Amino acid sequence: MMTFGSVTAAAHGLLGWRHAFGDTVPLAAHSVVGSGSFLIAGAPIADDTALIEAGIDFNLAVNSSLNFSYSGQLASDAYDHGVNAVLSVRF
Repeated sequence: MMTFGSVTAAAHGLLGWRHAFGDTVPLAAHSVVGSGSFLIAGAPIADDTALIEAGIDFNLAVNSSLNFSYSGQLASDAYDHGVNAVLSVRF
């Protein structure tokens, strides 16, 4: 917990690792009345992925807060990054 004048802040984070077991290509079998069945393949899931999250929450007043956060998933052939900002005012 950190204090900046009357504003308190708290940092948070996460580091993780996700490993996929088995078949990493999602498949779905479908059929339409009067025709044969067909397969739909999704995007392959990475075997190993690093997970990262970091953020800071500011309590601006008794009824308001401001939150900033980052989330990321990093693999050898794929990645995903996201940022988020939220201003909350309770009344």
